[in-house]
Amino acid sequence: MSLYNANSGQLLTIAVAFSAALSQGLDQAQLAKLGAFFTIVGDTLALYALEPAQPGTAAAQNGTPASAAVTSAINLGETL
Repeated sequence: MSLYNANSGQLLTIAVAFSAALSQGLDQAQLAKLGAFFTIVGDTLALYALEPAQPGTAAAQNGTPASAAVTSAINLGETL
């Protein structure tokens, strides 16, 4: 099974199992930090999906928005 072809029920099951495995042995503060980290990862991936690649850039050639990653990290650092 590929994550890209999984239906919403399968993705939910995988996400819950993954979360349960990651949470083993962590205290409340550690869980909060881990949750915030994965929220940032998910939000960033969602933003990348919305950003069109500019012609002639590395992102347009290989499908990865490298400059967007740098911009996101800088913006995140400025807001913290």
